[in-house]
Amino acid sequence: MPKGRKRLKRERTRTDKSLTAERLATDRSISIRGKSTQRAADDTRRQIRNEADRGLSRQRKAADAERSRRSSSKPVSRELEVERRSAATFLTRERRRADQLVARQRRRFESVLAEERRQRRKTEESLFERERGRTDRDLGDERGRTDVTFGAAERRLALARTAGGKAAAAVLLRDEFMAIISHDLRTPLNVIAINAARLAKMVPVGEGVDQIRKMFLQIEDAAGRIGRMVDDLLDAERMALAKLRLPARPGDLRNPAREAMDLMAPLGSAHGVSLAAALPEHPIVTRFDRDRMLQVFSNLLGNAVKFTPKGGMVQLAMEGNGRLIRVSISDTGPGIPLDQHERVFRRFTQVGGGRGGVGLGLYIARRIVEAHGGKIGLVSRPGEGSTFFFTLPQVAARMRPRRSSS
Repeated sequence: MPKGRKRLKRERTRTDKSLTAERLATDRSISIRGKSTQRAADDTRRQIRNEADRGLSRQRKAADAERSRRSSSKPVSRELEVERRSAATFLTRERRRADQLVARQRRRFESVLAEERRQRRKTEESLFERERGRTDRDLGDERGRTDVTFGAAERRLALARTAGGKAAAAVLLRDEFMAIISHDLRTPLNVIAINAARLAKMVPVGEGVDQIRKMFLQIEDAAGRIGRMVDDLLDAERMALAKLRLPARPGDLRNPAREAMDLMAPLGSAHGVSLAAALPEHPIVTRFDRDRMLQVFSNLLGNAVKFTPKGGMVQLAMEGNGRLIRVSISDTGPGIPLDQHERVFRRFTQVGGGRGGVGLGLYIARRIVEAHGGKIGLVSRPGEGSTFFFTLPQVAARMRPRRSSS
């Protein structure tokens, strides 16, 4: 079996185990919540019945005491005494009948309640199983499509081995693309599917507001991760095939730098990392594609924030000498060993333990900078933080626009 298929099989086995564990946890949670709710309802019903029984008993005792007091207050004739005894016997018999009727009604109510609970539980289980069956079918269909695509990629790889470097690189990238989809994209998709099913079937009406909010946040985060990974993967494929086209125009490089700082501010706040920028007072003009250069700044800043511990700082600096523009982004993180400096700019590479993503951010930043005619590099030592920098050719003064543009 080819290595790629073995890796795909291992990832699918891992995904199946994760999905099974999540479903078992969900079943346990639903069972515990259901039993807890039923116990609370049964306790309340028993308390109400006991209180009603005690009240009826008190009323009967009071009535019997009053009747006894009246019968003993003055002598009565034999006929009246017989009549009173007969009335007492009749009253006792009627009370017994009433108690028996109440007991039958309560048993009938308990039977109806038990049947209703059984039917409701059966309906919920049926709906839940149907939803899980639909999820499994969708997962099977997706895996079938993945297998077809994977097989086609393998066939293209076999045909392209003699076609030269560019074609071989394209097929290799697709092979890596499918391997990553089988794991990095499948895991957040499973989170979305499972939590969506739990939201629809698990939480009782009027309860679980905080749990619902947490699930929605998980769904939103998982979907955002998928979107970012797909964008990075597609960018990497275009760049590997030399299809990256940049509509570069003269503009002030400070503008995308400021915009990226604003975009990264919430991320820095969430990680407890301070962000600062030291930008020149005068425009720094070069030819660049605004969206791609914003992507470079965002990737470098996001990478610095991700690897900087809480309480640390990330600083962006920019300077131009009329010929070259130098941009640097420094952090107070753990630093990177010297033998890893070149490796961090390769595709699907993460140094120091992966912290999410697919290891394409720095690779994409390098390809964009090089497409602009610049160079990118790294200065770092373990324990002393890191400084990622890139240079771009500065536009001559006569080419500078009258107004700064982004």
